[in-house]
Amino acid sequence: MATPDQTSDSLLAALGKARIPTENHDFIRRLTDAVGIVDYFAIDSSDKPYVVAKRRDGRPDLHILYGYTTGFVSEDEGVRMAGGGGACRPSSRKGTWYVEHPVNNIRSGTERSRDIRRQAPFCTCGMQLSLTGVCPSCD
Repeated sequence: MATPDQTSDSLLAALGKARIPTENHDFIRRLTDAVGIVDYFAIDSSDKPYVVAKRRDGRPDLHILYGYTTGFVSEDEGVRMAGGGGACRPSSRKGTWYVEHPVNNIRSGTERSRDIRRQAPFCTCGMQLSLTGVCPSCD
């Protein structure tokens, strides 16, 4: 299990360790300034590195990942802190919400992958051929 580094990081150092895109740094800085953060710790997890941002007010820590920040206690708080800069949705962290960063790889839960099923053409007799091209009536 990943653990925080022994010492607190600056925001930029923590974002760098967690491999957060630099295009998101200004947005995250505004977000964390609005929330009021006292400490940042980079969690170097091989699959999903992130930054833990400890709040001044004692509410849940923010977790800053590649394309979103989670840990907001309500949708209203997430929208307010983001200043309308990113979509706010329920998080997989129970009872919290996340805000999307400008650069992200988040897929909406309503998006469906493109349907790539293959369909065979029809035979001259009117029956649909199998994918191998064999007609069940003529062949």
